[in-house]
Amino acid sequence: MNHKDPETTSTPRRSRVELWAPFLVLAIVAAVVWASFWSDSSVDDVATDRTGASQATAASDASDEAESSEESGESGESGEGAEDGGQGQRSGSAGAEPEHPKPEQLEASVRRFRAAQRRLASRVSRQVEVVEQRTQPFELQVASYNVLGDSHTGPGGNKPGWPDAGPRMDMTIAQLRSNGIDVVGFQEFEESQYGMFTSRAGEYSLYPGMSLGNKSVRFNIAWRSDMFSLVEAHTLSIPYAGGSRIAMPVVLLESISTGRRAWFANFHNPADTPRLGNNARWRAEAAAIEVAHLTELHQADGTPVIATGDYNERAEIFCRFTAGGVFTAAAGGSSAGGCAPPPSMQVDWIFGSTGVAFAGYAVTGTGQASDHSMINATATLTGDDGTDGSTDGTDGSTDGQ
Repeated sequence: MNHKDPETTSTPRRSRVELWAPFLVLAIVAAVVWASFWSDSSVDDVATDRTGASQATAASDASDEAESSEESGESGESGEGAEDGGQGQRSGSAGAEPEHPKPEQLEASVRRFRAAQRRLASRVSRQVEVVEQRTQPFELQVASYNVLGDSHTGPGGNKPGWPDAGPRMDMTIAQLRSNGIDVVGFQEFEESQYGMFTSRAGEYSLYPGMSLGNKSVRFNIAWRSDMFSLVEAHTLSIPYAGGSRIAMPVVLLESISTGRRAWFANFHNPADTPRLGNNARWRAEAAAIEVAHLTELHQADGTPVIATGDYNERAEIFCRFTAGGVFTAAAGGSSAGGCAPPPSMQVDWIFGSTGVAFAGYAVTGTGQASDHSMINATATLTGDDGTDGSTDGTDGSTDGQ
């Protein structure tokens, strides 16, 4: 009985040629550009030599024709002799060297060659500038802000005596502007407040706006339109109170001035209240979904990720986000050798992946604009390896206060 070994599969490995090919191409391009600047004198010498050779050849041809004419005259003008002479002349012409290009044609070719070299050098220079811009550190001001929904301070709300949503929205916009906030994640941002914000703070763009209805509008992300452009947007289905699912936003923004990109996500995990009940189970499930999705986005191509939100947890959510070693908190703390949350914590957080460094963390009071403070910090998009920027030591934790 014959025995057949089972088929095996293996992942193809890239050869050294494939690995080094991009670097070889860049080296060749650089060599060509460098050589073009030293080729001018050589080309001029060649042009001179070719012109002299062309003139010498023309003189030689004229001399040969004269000798041929004399020989024809000596042999007489008989039909047979003339015919033989003609055949001999045609034979000699067929064996002559091809005509050389004229000097002006050669000069035109040289000019075209030099122009092509200059265009190539310009394209390479532009590409180098783009690459340098997209790898330089880039700073922005990021915030997480639960604005206290209009329904809480309106008729029948649980915040009697508080200002209505209109005056409170004016205070919110003033705080964003005075703190120079470039990107903010809102929570409890109800439809009426969305309308107020878009009509009074036209410098910001938002996602998802009202495109997903009255539930998802509460979790809008806003960014300064003169600083960022929207590249991509999607939502993540997150369990809220009682496990009901709500779509929450994730956007990829690109710096208009530098081309630097980063993902931004904004969440609101359910609280424990007499009306909503105990939602610890759903917060844990929500956090697992959020961390897994954002980690996958970051690890796909190294693009930095920043997450804002009201997570309704303190030490628990810090440990959930930082356990994998990918995320740190703007508020500080460490995950080296175990979970060590920062000494002072809110239920509102800003987290950043590898490639994001935080500084200037602040808990900004909002007065009667909201029952939450505004959490804000300076976020620096560093190199892909995340080694540049401000950190507080060797454990990878941030220097937020």
